[in-house]
Amino acid sequence: MRDKKAEITTYQRRKSGMFGRAIWVAVLVAVCLLSACSKSGHGREGVHASAWIPYRLSFNHVVFDLTQTGEKDGWAVGERGLILHFNGNAWQPVESPVAVPLFALAFPEPGHGWAVGADGTILEGSADGWKEGPKADKWNLMSVAFTSPTDGWAVGERGSIVHYDGQGWKTVVSPTKVTLNRVVFNGPSDGWAVGNQGLILHYNGRDWKQIPGPTDLTLYGVAFRTPTDGWAVGEKGTILRYDGNSWAKTENPVERTFLNVAFPNGRDGYIVGRGGEILALRDGKWTASTESPTGKTLYGIATSSDGQLWVAATTRDIFKKRS
Repeated sequence: MRDKKAEITTYQRRKSGMFGRAIWVAVLVAVCLLSACSKSGHGREGVHASAWIPYRLSFNHVVFDLTQTGEKDGWAVGERGLILHFNGNAWQPVESPVAVPLFALAFPEPGHGWAVGADGTILEGSADGWKEGPKADKWNLMSVAFTSPTDGWAVGERGSIVHYDGQGWKTVVSPTKVTLNRVVFNGPSDGWAVGNQGLILHYNGRDWKQIPGPTDLTLYGVAFRTPTDGWAVGEKGTILRYDGNSWAKTENPVERTFLNVAFPNGRDGYIVGRGGEILALRDGKWTASTESPTGKTLYGIATSSDGQLWVAATTRDIFKKRS
């Protein structure tokens, strides 16, 4: 598998302008998502591909994020400006206005989406196509989330935080210079972001503040079942739980690096990560699943309106869990 670090390094050299040490923060995140996260662990045993429907991508691009906007409608983004659309039968590339890596996307309403990526890139998309909008910041944006079509947030390297108010994207004050890897919202006045060095931020409707956390290991994913029941995951098997008051470490069945966590129906939970690891939440505890589609790293996770689980792997495959 081609090294993502080399991919982004080549991209950097093509550009004129400044790329300092800060750009490597996001590069390291991408490296972890694609290759470094696999170097210290072999593929897991007990792969059960028959439990999944594979969608092999016919091109040499890696998907970073995906979302299902309907039972037969989905979108994904990835390296080199990749944008994919799922039509119910196959994932097909659509025209992209950029050639830089796109790290995340969100659809605040059917048929209207946003994607963010390298160098502060922000794209707006619909069935009519995707277009690049004005940049609010120069730093790589790693995650994006919306509470409504007119209230969106994106976070990224050097603690970058930008906000969409229905008219445009603007930089807001951030309490940190540490890279933020994921952002989620329970409502307009309840947002969370996690990042490197175990960083946890909370938005209270007015500003972002750093919250004490129990680890200094990098956190890659965060999701909530309810506003008072949240989970964050990261390096070396890190799993944190929020009980409405504070974050604490919780038991983990394996010590692989976890890259994402999701609660498709507000009840069932899934964690994906290195070595094709999939954890499922059962009776308040995370247990290792015996049904993984691959022994390679899983980093993207989404669910469709019919409750089906989707994951994206570094094998350039997208998998759908069979009913």
